[in-house]
Amino acid sequence: MNRQPPLPVALLVMGIAIACTLVIASGFLDPEWMLETLGLELYLGAIVGMLGCGVLSFWFDLAGPIRRAL
Repeated sequence: MNRQPPLPVALLVMGIAIACTLVIASGFLDPEWMLETLGLELYLGAIVGMLGCGVLSFWFDLAGPIRRAL
């Protein structure tokens, strides 16, 4: 599908995906620290958030508005 959201929406989805990536990466780099500080709920929430952002990126052309803005 070739639907393009407005630039703020594309940046918001991208920002959420980046935050989820940082949480997931911290779980791979130091699992004990991540479980003590962030918790398992946030880790699982980051996985669900990343999957949601992936689905949105397939339904909408998120790269188009960002590319046009640059």
